[in-house]
Amino acid sequence: MQISFWGVRGSFPVCRAQSLRYGGNTPCLEIDAGEAVILIDAGTGIRAAGQALVERGVKEIHLLLSHAHWDHIQGFPYFAPLHQPGTCIRIYSLRRPGTALGTIFADQQRHPFFPVALDQQAARLEFVELDEGQVVEIGDTQVSSRRLNHPSVTGGFRLERQGRTFAYLSDVDLYTKLLLGEGLQTPSAAERQQRLAGLLAGVCALAHGADLAVCDTFFRPEDYEPSWGHSRPEDALRLARDTGIGQLVLFHHEPHRSDEEIDELLAHYRRQAGGGLEVLAAAEGLALSL
Repeated sequence: MQISFWGVRGSFPVCRAQSLRYGGNTPCLEIDAGEAVILIDAGTGIRAAGQALVERGVKEIHLLLSHAHWDHIQGFPYFAPLHQPGTCIRIYSLRRPGTALGTIFADQQRHPFFPVALDQQAARLEFVELDEGQVVEIGDTQVSSRRLNHPSVTGGFRLERQGRTFAYLSDVDLYTKLLLGEGLQTPSAAERQQRLAGLLAGVCALAHGADLAVCDTFFRPEDYEPSWGHSRPEDALRLARDTGIGQLVLFHHEPHRSDEEIDELLAHYRRQAGGGLEVLAAAEGLALSL
């Protein structure tokens, strides 16, 4: 597998001189897994990804959607393969009670928000709603998803191919005492702790023994806001140690964070990790091979 980063920023895209090296587009990754082309999330980074896929003549695309917050879907109307006849785009996400996955995408392109409706696009769209822990085969890659502790219905992904494993854990507060996910709230403190433990167990299952993991590190310790559903670099390092991750990529950078500030965070947490864990910071254009 080769993992390419097309968008690495959280919340909203930025365009300023202080963000040129790491990039300002919102989340989108590409996984080249043999004959299968897999994208994760459809933030503004998907626009450049789509242009590259059209130039390569790719006609079958699999898109894994972590959740429907706008920074993870806002690039989809500008995804060039949408306009290509003969292209099939298959979109996967955890099932959302009461709201079909296709409806979420159609609503984003409904008047008055967008001039061209989703059903007027040239490509064929297919929507696959996943159950918790379900494994699907995309080519020779096994993909599973688990619920994450984040407002809305949010999923992380684990991809396994030819003995190598990649985990995507964006938009999650790993160790909070708050229960944030839609439909998970309970008045009972005991039930809340049980559900929190279950969510953390699901994250650990996705991350266990991963050769490479991309993890939400939106907050610095001094900025942490527990109701937002995002993590800090020390949370990601703790998860990496607990689950045996080989390489850890800091991801979903806070939009105001400059290149120099990301450099400083990276240097600090590399020292914290010591020699047993390789720590990287996600940047547009970064490509990693497994």
